[in-house]
Amino acid sequence: MQHGYSQLYPASTTAAWGTDVPNELSARTVPLAFRFHVATAGVLAVGGDLTRWSDGELAAGAGFVATYKRVRRLVQHGVQHRLRAPAEDGPTVVQYTSADRTQALVLAWQRAPRRGRPELPVHLAGLEPAAVYRDAATGDSHHATVLMEHGLPLGLPAGDWASAAIHLIRVSP
Repeated sequence: MQHGYSQLYPASTTAAWGTDVPNELSARTVPLAFRFHVATAGVLAVGGDLTRWSDGELAAGAGFVATYKRVRRLVQHGVQHRLRAPAEDGPTVVQYTSADRTQALVLAWQRAPRRGRPELPVHLAGLEPAAVYRDAATGDSHHATVLMEHGLPLGLPAGDWASAAIHLIRVSP
């Protein structure tokens, strides 16, 4: 739904909720990380009954909200790049890049893994070609040209409903 909506409207107008499971309409149970990573592609809100969440879910949810607060301006006002569409084989991937190209956020989610196929790196877009970017979570550094030409390995967890959020910060030129 967000993919189609984002064809016409900016992320700053997308109400996106981290909700409870099982889903009241589909009865699906989806991991908390997946729900929050998808909701991060818009204006993140929590739509669950927090009184029913476990201590672990509350702590994880608080972490996802804190992460969103650090990248909120980037998502809501950055340039959106649709790197892989939902209909393609493999994960859906969207990237938000700040206008000055000092930051990028890569969001990826996949309902089911591609059995028997290696995960392909994702070619990023809109980075400063001569710059080096650091992954805010791991500290790993990547040259922008490598990220755009060779790609970024997503490192999605094994299994169904896998997702990732990778925040890159420019550290040189």
